[in-house]
Amino acid sequence: MTDKELADSLNLKTEMARTALVQAIRNLMVFDQKQQDYGSKNIASWGSKKQDMFGVLTQIKDKVHRVANLLENEDDPNNESIEDNCMDIANYGLILHLLNNEKWR
Repeated sequence: MTDKELADSLNLKTEMARTALVQAIRNLMVFDQKQQDYGSKNIASWGSKKQDMFGVLTQIKDKVHRVANLLENEDDPNNESIEDNCMDIANYGLILHLLNNEKWR
């Protein structure tokens, strides 16, 4: 199925939603790769749902600070990008949602 066909099947009307759909799929692909590499235990290891959620919030905070640092730095980074950090923030948001709804396994 093409991106357009998927967007049509979801009845997405705006170009921005269609663009966001493509990025969301890319994020899910990275999410899946990281799940294959690391599994879930690195997130759900603090002992309770609340502690796990605070751990994820800490990861999000770190990523936000990295983006801010990259925006302030005039030199291009060698090993990370704003794009990578934005994808990580989105995926950590998804993990937080899954934790909150007790779907994280």
